[in-house]
Amino acid sequence: MSHPLLGDPGSLSALASSLRSRAVQLHADAEALRAALADAAPGWRGPSALERRRRAERLAEATASTADAMDACGRTLHSTATELAEAIARLRALEEEARAAGLDVRDGTVERSWGITGVADAHSVDEAERVRESLQERVHHVVTTLGRHRTLLTAECARASELLRTTSAALRA
Repeated sequence: MSHPLLGDPGSLSALASSLRSRAVQLHADAEALRAALADAAPGWRGPSALERRRRAERLAEATASTADAMDACGRTLHSTATELAEAIARLRALEEEARAAGLDVRDGTVERSWGITGVADAHSVDEAERVRESLQERVHHVVTTLGRHRTLLTAECARASELLRTTSAALRA
């Protein structure tokens, strides 16, 4: 079985680290903006100042919520990267086990290898079929678990995208 479509855990982890470090910076920026607003509040009076202060407070809140979403995405990406690395390792181990039993894993399916793979008596054939079914079940479990993690990651990214879209629209209004 080839693994080109499974993904690259290293790249996922690097993206997760980048998102989480940017989230920390955004939180710091939001706090700096809040501190500057608090420092300027006593001398900042009038209707125009009040509107600017409210807009800046909304910006600080939006910055903090964006940072929270980025951090959540980063955590989910880290979890997915870890699961992906483990899934790839488990699939490789299952492929080796299949190869040792005269089987191949092709496109997620455990099949008999091409050519002569052993003795053709009924007991050997039954034993090979039990091994094939066991390996198939384990391959299916790994692929299904990986699919669930991808679904969670997709949902988290969709939530973050929606938050960024609504936050951006609100700040432009």
